[in-house]
Amino acid sequence: MNKYMEIAIKEAKKSLKTNDVPIGAVIVENNKIISKGHNTREKTHQITKHAEINAIEKACKKKKTWHLNECTLYTTLEPCNMCMEAIKQARIKCIIYTAKQEKHHNLPDPMQIKMEDVENYKQLLKNFFKNKRK
Repeated sequence: MNKYMEIAIKEAKKSLKTNDVPIGAVIVENNKIISKGHNTREKTHQITKHAEINAIEKACKKKKTWHLNECTLYTTLEPCNMCMEAIKQARIKCIIYTAKQEKHHNLPDPMQIKMEDVENYKQLLKNFFKNKRK
């Protein structure tokens, strides 16, 4: 498993402390982590506080620009439509994720998108929703 994806999974686990869906994201530029984020929707009561959005906001603040065109986003779950729009606006060049969304949506053509199969994250996500349905 890629070291950045390992860190994204660690970020995802932080979401469990606040009963948020375990999703984590890491933004990398020139082999250096510039930001990390996890899902804080339940914690903040704000619908937009997805892991990817939180990581993008931190990266923009750190770089003092919204242009993240030399960056790669590692995220544990295929980004939703809202996050994809933010990713496109930030001009992130590559997305790598480990689990597909159950609901399909259209991903942009010009962006390089890769999937990394990480079974232990998929199990973490399944367990979270299984426990929610009890």
